[in-house]
Amino acid sequence: MRLYIKILYLFLILMLLFSCSTQRSTSVPFSTEIVDGTLMITNKNIRKIDKKLLASDSLRTVIIEQCGLRKIKFPKNNNIVSIKLFNNDFKRIPRSIKHCKNLEHLDLEHNKIKHIPRFIAQLDSLRSLDLNHNRLKLSKSDIKHASKVKKLSIGGNSIKKLPENIGILQCTNLNLGKNKLSSLPASFANLKQVHHLIFYENEFVTIPEEISGFENLQHLDFYKNHIKEIPYFIGNYEKLRYLYLSYNEIESIPDTLRNLKNLTYFYVHHNKILTIPDWTVEMDSLERLGVGYNKLISTPDMSEMPSLIDLNCEGNLLEDFPWILVFKPGMQMLIVRDNMFQLSDEEIEFLSQPREAPLIVF
Repeated sequence: MRLYIKILYLFLILMLLFSCSTQRSTSVPFSTEIVDGTLMITNKNIRKIDKKLLASDSLRTVIIEQCGLRKIKFPKNNNIVSIKLFNNDFKRIPRSIKHCKNLEHLDLEHNKIKHIPRFIAQLDSLRSLDLNHNRLKLSKSDIKHASKVKKLSIGGNSIKKLPENIGILQCTNLNLGKNKLSSLPASFANLKQVHHLIFYENEFVTIPEEISGFENLQHLDFYKNHIKEIPYFIGNYEKLRYLYLSYNEIESIPDTLRNLKNLTYFYVHHNKILTIPDWTVEMDSLERLGVGYNKLISTPDMSEMPSLIDLNCEGNLLEDFPWILVFKPGMQMLIVRDNMFQLSDEEIEFLSQPREAPLIVF
């Protein structure tokens, strides 16, 4: 009797395993369709994609997200221009992608890829390559194979050092965020065509001299590093519109930044800044200013700044409430909580009244 029960128990286990394996379908159900040139499959446990779908003449965009997919075979002579294989289980870039001669955008974010293969360099139409959050080793060969793309994203790969040939990249948009970089090779200085540069959450103590000649920069991000000062050459970036330096150890804003006539967003919150320079009010293009969580006692009168719509100065030592900004035309948001000033009951009641703008957080 016990032997019978054991056999029955084993049989039930085998049936359960078989049921699970059949749920992991070897191909996508035939109900999957191409809609407006797009094949989209999300949150399905699959191993294989129906070749008929990938061979369709109408297919332009492939989006397969969070499916545990490990392999995919793209047919020859396809018309696909965009592939997104986000958060799957690829250990290498699928070789059949070489058949996608019209491919412009390739996104393999959140996989387990270690290298960039040679055939990537042979995709003449490829403009953007996203390999954020993989396991890239980033060798000289990888740089060579990705050298022609215009937008390269290789953040979140725990990269400690960039290859010496990094300067051969032709990209204008480079994302190196969430790595472990603390310095740059000399050839990085050759990337003067770059206008969008991200070093978010690395280990820089200083903004490296190698980027001092990047006069085409429009977007610069050094969020969450260990930077102690803003170098003078940042003021030479006349085209700069977005500057993100929050979560560092910066104590002052240099006068050279007054040359940034096109600056639109300037975020330096969570630093150790003592004063906001008076010339800040002359930055006519500045729309959003984040100076929260520093050591500010006061701020200059920003009421005449024509473009300013958003000011965050929470978590400082401000002794006076900036009333003049409450009535500034065009102001959309004013965040001033956690400071030293005290408001009367009447003032609190006034600020708490519903209004279209600005939104006041006090």
